[in-house]
Amino acid sequence: MTGQACGADYWHHTSRALWSSFLDRCSADYPAGIGAGLNVPAEEMARLVAGHWDAELVLDLRAEQPGPILATYTFTFDLTITDHNNVAIYFPLFDFSAPLVDLNLQYNPISRPPSIGGSTVLDMCLYDGLGSQSEFLGVTVRNRDPRPPGPSGFSVWHQDGANTDRDRVDLNVSLDHDGRKVRMANGVEQELRGIDTAKLRLVVLPGMTQPVFCVPTPLTLETPSFDASSKRNGTYEGELQVELRLPTSRP
Repeated sequence: MTGQACGADYWHHTSRALWSSFLDRCSADYPAGIGAGLNVPAEEMARLVAGHWDAELVLDLRAEQPGPILATYTFTFDLTITDHNNVAIYFPLFDFSAPLVDLNLQYNPISRPPSIGGSTVLDMCLYDGLGSQSEFLGVTVRNRDPRPPGPSGFSVWHQDGANTDRDRVDLNVSLDHDGRKVRMANGVEQELRGIDTAKLRLVVLPGMTQPVFCVPTPLTLETPSFDASSKRNGTYEGELQVELRLPTSRP
């Protein structure tokens, strides 16, 4: 306003819609300019999931339509939403439970000597709490059995607790990252890069209500064929631990 009759800061206390042409007066004061403000409701902000969000809103002021532009207001948004408390190694088929995986071993009576082998794929997706915008993801797979594994670094053992070669079946572990097969070594971290350009998956993680993007990295457990007579009959079992490490410098 032209004076302070309606406000010490010269602004009239009434906010009006953008398309309003109402002329506010207060005593001898009258409008001398215009200001614009933008509010984002809390319920709309709550819809933003982790990641980087940006937008630009441009408002043009005209005395009449059509007519020359008298002023332009530009609102710029640049938000980084983090969700560090929900970083997760997600197994879509198992939700909250730890995966119990069948190695899908097949007996081949035709081979000489008869052999056993097979492979299985465990669906896995990595969520970094940043909308899959991390510089890299560090993935480590560990063989958790106290007995030393075979040459491949990963093994399952006969359930009776023995520890001879006849009681151990070895397997290879690899993961698929953005169409590339990455062979894993026991306890050795692999840095997966190009996260922001990988083909992401939109999922609703357990305990969350909004979908987020995670990085698909299915694990393949391959058991190379071995002489069926070289191993004891019975049930074999083992435990693998998957660890996820994120960059120390991140939003």
